[in-house]
Amino acid sequence: MQKTLKDMAKYLKNVITPEIPETYAINPMFENISNEEDIREGVLAFRNFLYQLCDVLIVEGDSYDNHKKNAHAFDDRVTISVYFPFLHNVKCLLLNIGFHGVLTESDQSLTVGNNIFNTKIPVSKSIEYLRFLTACGILIDGINLNDKKPDLLKAEGIKISYPDNPAMLTGLKVMAIAEIEFGTNANKLKVNDSNTISYCRFSDILLRCDYRVLKNNKIDDVISILKDTMKPLSANVQGFILQLHQRYLDKGLKCNVEIKDLWIKIKYSYKSKEIWGINVSLNNGYQINIKAKNTHKYADTIERFPSFIQEMIEKGYGCGIKRGISDHCNGGCQGFRFLLNDSIIDIRNAIETWIDTELLFA
Repeated sequence: MQKTLKDMAKYLKNVITPEIPETYAINPMFENISNEEDIREGVLAFRNFLYQLCDVLIVEGDSYDNHKKNAHAFDDRVTISVYFPFLHNVKCLLLNIGFHGVLTESDQSLTVGNNIFNTKIPVSKSIEYLRFLTACGILIDGINLNDKKPDLLKAEGIKISYPDNPAMLTGLKVMAIAEIEFGTNANKLKVNDSNTISYCRFSDILLRCDYRVLKNNKIDDVISILKDTMKPLSANVQGFILQLHQRYLDKGLKCNVEIKDLWIKIKYSYKSKEIWGINVSLNNGYQINIKAKNTHKYADTIERFPSFIQEMIEKGYGCGIKRGISDHCNGGCQGFRFLLNDSIIDIRNAIETWIDTELLFA
């Protein structure tokens, strides 16, 4: 089923960082913005603003929806700038407001100029994005939003405020700076000496309110990322995934986190080959995938699996086009996939046995 802007807003609300600690050391590069306590308070306020933004889109999304049909239903990565340009352009406007805005001495407002506008975007569209932000609680003083085509190039001294919680403006500013400074860096940051965990940063810092990029110690807690990612699922499923995570770290697998266009992929590899992973995406929801390539070596073990898993294994996986079983993408390259809902608990023993056995022949 084609996903709409409302669907994207519901999904975004799930992947916005739900757990932000009350205390953590802030990178000194942000010390000229505000003190650590106010920055942390601002980040929490900005996170709550994002929830408000999502709520407005969920209710009014049809009014703004100009999405394009996805290439195929199995896409995990849905490029926001292509498929949801309204959300992308609102994000870019927020980035510019935060990055270029100057906080007043009391931190009650941001002052911005015409450099927050993309000259390639029609004035009517820019006004539409500003009106949307007012629907989310932001006040804009200095531009008459009732004018059909105000001269935005002459706009100076625009005042941006957020009466519900002015601290949000500090959060917006530091998160915008973080996105622009770190968002295009796909460098992997090692978390421990054994090199079993790494974290790839991409361009979702602002929309996910990923506070981790503000931390001073340059060490990313992948456990917290995993917990945040699994938060919308039941306690049983969360517990199962955390247990699997630790089980395969103990067995020497390397964990990598990749986040691209709100697609979260947590993969576990052995000798540079992905064995299993977790995918969270707009189109496919929450899934666990197993890339088993040695099933022909342990047929006796497979015989003990539930019949539907045996049938999946018998069909195999891989590109449907290359295998001659489909004339279009069937998502086969993504491995054997299972939805992460309570039904996964019924086959947890089979999942563990399967991955354990696959590792024996890896």
